[in-house]
Amino acid sequence: MTETPTPSLSAAAAKRLASWLGHLGVSPTAFDDTVGLLNPLLRVHQLQARVVDKVTETPTASTLVLQVGGAFPALKAGQYLMVGITIQGVRHRRAYSPRRVADRPDCIAITVQRQPGGLVSNHINETLSVGDVIDIEPPAGNFVLPTPVPPAVLLIAGGSGITPCMAMLSELRQHAPATRVTLLYFARSQRDRILAQALTELSQRWTSFTYVPLDSTVHTPAFPEDGRTPPILNPQANSTRTLDETLLHDTVPSWTAAAAYCCGPAPLMDAARSIWADAGASKNLHLEAFAAPTPSGDPNARHHVVLHRAGESREFDAAGNLTLLVAGEQAGFQIKHGCRQGICHECTCRLHRGSVQDLGSGQRIDGEGQPIRLCVSTALSDLDIESLN
Repeated sequence: MTETPTPSLSAAAAKRLASWLGHLGVSPTAFDDTVGLLNPLLRVHQLQARVVDKVTETPTASTLVLQVGGAFPALKAGQYLMVGITIQGVRHRRAYSPRRVADRPDCIAITVQRQPGGLVSNHINETLSVGDVIDIEPPAGNFVLPTPVPPAVLLIAGGSGITPCMAMLSELRQHAPATRVTLLYFARSQRDRILAQALTELSQRWTSFTYVPLDSTVHTPAFPEDGRTPPILNPQANSTRTLDETLLHDTVPSWTAAAAYCCGPAPLMDAARSIWADAGASKNLHLEAFAAPTPSGDPNARHHVVLHRAGESREFDAAGNLTLLVAGEQAGFQIKHGCRQGICHECTCRLHRGSVQDLGSGQRIDGEGQPIRLCVSTALSDLDIESLN
């Protein structure tokens, strides 16, 4: 690991200085830009992090170890982090799940899985190097462990959805080692299983932890290793294990009573949502989408959308097989957004008229003031919406 000097100015001192200068008319941006010339980790408003290590996890995933400054807030296991990457002069923001790094209180780690056609994920895997500085934002999200920790926790992960679960495992191992924890981890194969060695070693050292690796091309569709072409929709592999009640009864007989956390591709999330609903235990299931769900509506359907923001109105047509965010972008509009995964809520709008389908929950949402997220909503009728950001 490449070491870098620890910032010489404490976060508390930097914040006091920024506040004092603010009274003199110095803007937060000007303060950050000035101290950033000395060390980008001294910034207190628009945070940055330095890549101090990069590890290849699988042929399609890499882990970045990021050194953060003292102004970076406390991190709860399972939360997400917005990362800003500039590519050819354009800044892109994506959400990833950070985890603490053992023996490095000034560092966090994120694991980035290539996505087909994914501009940012492929750039991070191919181009980002040790020493590079990237923008980060404070951690957020409610996909976290409860307090107090329940006696039994069930974690279900698919593909790169293991990353928030790994953060939870580290937290439980350190602070609640007596908790009975079971991890069901679906991946296409052992070769594609992120953090496989660390998970195996953890299961050998931690007697309360049961690790169940499962090969599955049902819940984790196969992707070419270049990460730039579409997924293989009909793989011929024999890895057909699925999340079902039989598997749950065999591995966690009391699964309906356990606090359950599921993160992964849409097929896995849909299966979990249906199983827990049928068992009448939905209140115990917590979901975190790690990839944007794919619309499956009628591509020939066209719905007229009026979007109001900052006193202006924009109009475009949305096909049934496009999210409202993509439909607006294809019409040439720049729409405020962040993660594109239904996580950060920056594209949230108020639905004044019409109906949409929420791709995360599958629910129909009707107008009269309901909030919707454009990146995970498709139009079911003509719409009148107002941006809340």
